[in-house]
Amino acid sequence: MKRYFAIALISFLFYFPGNDCSAQYTELGFGAGMTHYWGDLNAPDFPTNFSNGRFAVQLSARYIYKKYFGLRGNFVLGRLYGDDRKSKLEWQKQRNLNFQSPLVELGVLGEFYIFGYETFEGASVFSPYLTVGLSVFRFDPSTKFQGNTVRLQPLGTEGQGMFGFRDKYSLISLAIPMGAGAKFKVSERMNISAEVVGRRTFTDFVDDVSGSYVSYEDMVGPGGNGALAARLGNRMNEYFGQEEPIDLPTGTQRGGQKVRDYYFISTISVNLMLSDGKSLRSASGKLKCPKF
Repeated sequence: MKRYFAIALISFLFYFPGNDCSAQYTELGFGAGMTHYWGDLNAPDFPTNFSNGRFAVQLSARYIYKKYFGLRGNFVLGRLYGDDRKSKLEWQKQRNLNFQSPLVELGVLGEFYIFGYETFEGASVFSPYLTVGLSVFRFDPSTKFQGNTVRLQPLGTEGQGMFGFRDKYSLISLAIPMGAGAKFKVSERMNISAEVVGRRTFTDFVDDVSGSYVSYEDMVGPGGNGALAARLGNRMNEYFGQEEPIDLPTGTQRGGQKVRDYYFISTISVNLMLSDGKSLRSASGKLKCPKF
């Protein structure tokens, strides 16, 4: 029974769609582009958020099967950035928080080529596709304070690690990439792809902002996270140009914890074909499909 099931599955993969055993391609791609963060510290207008973009590079390996379906492994290096001071909203300027973070991402994405993708001479030059997958990424938010770069996660700026508060958040999280792109064929062996893929993360701490303020007294008192955590958890005094901290009651809203963070990566990649499945062809050029 298992043998017949395996035969049926392999036959299905080889004959659907299009009964074309040679429509298989493997590619290696290198791309560059921009990352854009979307979370508690993004501005409400698109032009400002666009200016917050940071450079990223991407390495990918892709397998295209039956011209409509692709499977891609992805590796991304980049940075994420957000700053309340760039907002046009007064309350956000007064909150006065900012962050930057390195980004390292490893993902697997499936692709669907809407009109198919083929490399032979005369095939369509333009091939749009949709993509979705799963990725794991590492981040580490930091900020500038008195001329120094300070990592935020170890501080516990929202009381993380204190008695009665949540644990400190992990710097590794999962994300669901979703987006679209298009390939432009340059030759039978090379194409250029452009895409925009958003990542819906499973964390709300990419920017170190999620829930509520902790009062200065609670933060610096016994069992608290210390004066530096208090200063960087509430930076409103810096906006107003005063040295003394502005104390807010514990529980005052600091971020929007009901919505997880997002980030987007826009890239242009050069993809080189490593294999086109011609090993499945016979010497006469006819297809050699598996026989059972």
